[in-house]
Amino acid sequence: LLVAVPENNVIRVTCGHSNRFNGPQKIFSAILLYAGFNYCHKMSHCPLKSFDTFYFVHTSISIHCIFNINANTLILFCHYSIDNDKAVIGFLVFLIIIVSVALLLVVYKIYILKLLLQYYIVSAGWFAVVDDEENLLPVEPIAAELLLEAYKRKLADEGRLFLHEFQSIPRIFSRYSVKEAKKPCNVPKNRYVDILPYDYNRVQLTTGNGETGSDYINASFIDCACLCVQYIHSVCVVGPKDETVSDFWRMVWEQQSSIIVMVTRCEEGNRVKCAQYWPSPDRETEIFAEFIVKLNSEDHCPDYTIRHLSLTNKREKNSEREVTHIQFMSWPDHGVPGEPHLLLKLRRRVNAFKNFFSGPIVIHCSAGVGRTGTYIGIDAMMEGLEAEGRVDIYGYVVRLRRQRCLMVQVEAQYILIHQALLEHNQFGETEFTVSELHSTLSTLKQKNPGNEPTLMEEEFERLPSYKNWRTFNTGITEENKKKNRFSSVIPYDYNRVLLKVDEGRSHDSEPDEEDEDESSDEEDEESTQYINASHIDGYWGPRTFIAAQTPLPDTMADFWLMVYQKKASTIIMLSDCKEGDQESDCVYWDKDKKTFGDFEVEVASTDTSPTFISRNMLIRHVKVTQQQPTHKWASSELPQSPQDLTDMIKDIKHSCGSKSQKTMPVVVHCNDGSSRSGIFCALWNLLDSADTEKLVDVFQVVKTLRKERQGMLSSLEQYQFLYDALEGVFPIQNGEVKAVQASAADSVQVVNETKAAEQPTEETAKQPASTTTNDQQEPAETGFTKSVTYFTGPQKPIYAFSFLLLVMGYYVNTFCQR
Repeated sequence: LLVAVPENNVIRVTCGHSNRFNGPQKIFSAILLYAGFNYCHKMSHCPLKSFDTFYFVHTSISIHCIFNINANTLILFCHYSIDNDKAVIGFLVFLIIIVSVALLLVVYKIYILKLLLQYYIVSAGWFAVVDDEENLLPVEPIAAELLLEAYKRKLADEGRLFLHEFQSIPRIFSRYSVKEAKKPCNVPKNRYVDILPYDYNRVQLTTGNGETGSDYINASFIDCACLCVQYIHSVCVVGPKDETVSDFWRMVWEQQSSIIVMVTRCEEGNRVKCAQYWPSPDRETEIFAEFIVKLNSEDHCPDYTIRHLSLTNKREKNSEREVTHIQFMSWPDHGVPGEPHLLLKLRRRVNAFKNFFSGPIVIHCSAGVGRTGTYIGIDAMMEGLEAEGRVDIYGYVVRLRRQRCLMVQVEAQYILIHQALLEHNQFGETEFTVSELHSTLSTLKQKNPGNEPTLMEEEFERLPSYKNWRTFNTGITEENKKKNRFSSVIPYDYNRVLLKVDEGRSHDSEPDEEDEDESSDEEDEESTQYINASHIDGYWGPRTFIAAQTPLPDTMADFWLMVYQKKASTIIMLSDCKEGDQESDCVYWDKDKKTFGDFEVEVASTDTSPTFISRNMLIRHVKVTQQQPTHKWASSELPQSPQDLTDMIKDIKHSCGSKSQKTMPVVVHCNDGSSRSGIFCALWNLLDSADTEKLVDVFQVVKTLRKERQGMLSSLEQYQFLYDALEGVFPIQNGEVKAVQASAADSVQVVNETKAAEQPTEETAKQPASTTTNDQQEPAETGFTKSVTYFTGPQKPIYAFSFLLLVMGYYVNTFCQR
C-alpha cells in the first residue's frame, strides 16, 4: 500500500499486489480521523482512491488489508493540511477586480463629473456662485478688544482654525471671466499663466497704438474696505516684464497715480521677480516708449528705499509729474517678515506721501497677489479698525479674491494680517519724528492727578517681557553652568554665538572671509563650544552687535577666540572692573603681552578721553582690536550723563569708518551682558534711525532687544534714560531742533592696522566725533588700510521761514486728505 499527497488537502491511496491472496477474504478499509470526525471506508478491492480534507487541520489515515479473519496489514499515515493556494489566488484576483472597479468609479466621480460640472458652470453662470461659495464660513467680525483672544483661539492646536478658515476661501471665483487675459496677443504679457485679472475690473489702457490687445495690462482695480481708498495693484502680475514696462508707465500716467509701492526685490533667489522700470543713480534718466522717467533722489533705509521720480509724456507739453516710488526690501524670499511692525511702518511711510490728488496707489510684488494682497489687507483692516473699532479679516480676504485671484496667497500671509492688527491694537503707534521729540517727551512725562501712572509708565508696562519665549538649553547644561556669571541671563539657542572648536588654520593669519560664514544657524552645534554671548541686530542689518557677559577667568580664552573668529574690530567694555583700589577678575588684558589659550594679547596704545579709555590691542601681532571702556558708568545702573554715552557712540562709529569694519560686529559686554549692553545697543540703533530717517521709535527698539536676549532694559529708569539721551542729542535751539556737535576734545585715535605691529603708537590720527554718518555711507575704497582723520563741518542752518512752509504744507496735506 502506498499513501501520497499529490496536492494540498488531498490524500491519495494506491496499492500494488498480485491477484492471488492467501486467504478467504480480501477486504480493504480506510479509516480517516480529522477535525473530530472518524470516517471509515471499506472496499473489496484496492483501486486508486483520493480523500479530500479540510484546510488547516491535522488528518490521520489508517489503511487495513484483511487477508483472513485473524490477519491484517496496517499502514498509518498522518498529514497536516494547509491552505489551498489556488483558492487564495482566485480570491485575490476577485478582490483586485472589485477594488479596481471601485477606484475607477471614484476617479469617474472626482474627475469626469468635475469636468462635466465645469462645463455646466460655463453654460450657466448662476451655478458657479453656489460652487465657489458653498464652502465659505460664517466668520463674524472681530471687535478690537477681542483681537488677542481671537488670535490665541485660532492659533491653538497648531493653528488648525487659521488653516480651516484660509482653505475655505476659493482661490479663484469661476463666475468672473478672464477672456481678455487669455487672448493670444495678451498671453506674453502675463508673468504667470495662472494669475490673470478678471475682465470686469481689469485696468484698461486708453492711449495705446490701436493694435489688438494694446489696452491690456495685467492689473486690477481693488477697493478698500471702507470704500474711501482705491488701489491699482499687481501690474503685470507683481512686477512689469521687460516688454511691458512702457505699458506700466502708461497705466501710471492714465490713472494719475503718484505713489508706487513695490513689495519685492528685482531678483530673489537667483530668479528675476520684476524688471527695473526706473533709472539707476548712474543713469538718472530712462526712456520707455513715449515716457521719460527721471530719478530725482534716492533715500536708502534698512527696510525700504524711497525714490522720487519725474514722469514726462513726450506727446504732451508741460506734462511732468512727480511720482514717489517706495520699495520694501525686508520681505524674505520664502515666508513672511518676522516683525509685523515693519509692514505697519511701511504703511506709515506710504500714507505720509498720500493726499487727495494722489490718484490710485499702484502696488505690486513678485506674483501680484501674495505680498500685495497682504499689504492691502493690512491697510484696509487698519482703516476699518480706526473707523469702526472692529475688523472682518476673513470677509475682506474673500472680497479681495473676488477682485483678483489668489490674493493673500498662503496661510502665513493670512496669519500675518492678524498679527499686524494685533500689534497695532496692543501697542499703538510709538514712532515720532525728531522734530516732535520734545513735545512727545513732555507729554509722556506729564504727571497725572492722584497716583495715576504717566503715559511713559503705561508705555513701559505695555512692553512684552518675552521671558522664556525661546529655548536656552545649551547654557544650562552641567558643563556650561560654570561659564555663566548669572543664572538669570542665559543666551537663547537661536542666536547664541557659536565658537568653532577647530578653526583648521593657524592663528597667525586672518580668517578668510569666505570660510568664515556668519550663519551660525547652519553650523553643526556639536563641533562648537559655549560662550555666554548673543548676536544682536542693529539698525542697518542683522548681527551688528555681540552682547556678552564680561568674561570670567576661565572663559577669557573663549572671549578672545570669539573676538578673533567673529572678526570683531571694536570691544565696548561697560562693566566696572574695580573693587575698591584693586582690579577684579574681569580684566582680560595686561600691560605686557599675555597669553589666553592660543592667543597672545598686547596693548599697543592707550588713549584717554573725558568719557572713556581707548586701548588698541594686537592679537598675535596681526589683528588689531580697539577696546573702549567707559569710566563714567561706575557702580551705578545708568551713566552719569546721557551725553557721555552718546558722544562715545558717535566716536566709535567714526573709528569704524571703513567699509570692511562696518561689516564686523561690535562686541559689547557688561557684567551680565544685558543691563548696560542693552542700553548701549538701543541708543546706538536709535541714533542711527534719527540720523537716517529723522524718526525714532524707542518702544519698538526695546521690544526687539528683549526678544534677542534676557534681561535687556528691564527697568523704567533705563527706558526713560533713552528718551533723555535723545533729548540731549537733539536740543531746541532758537525754536528749532538741531543735533549737538560733539567737542573735538572727545576724539579717539584710529590705529593703522597694517603698521601697528611695527609702530603701534606712532601711526595714529585724531578723529573728531560727528553727528552724521555721510562719511560712513560712502567710504573711500583703497587697497590697503591707512590712518584717516575725519572732520565734520557745521551743518547748514534751517531757517524759520522754511519751517513755517513745512507746517503750512502739513496742514494743507491734512485738509486734502479729509
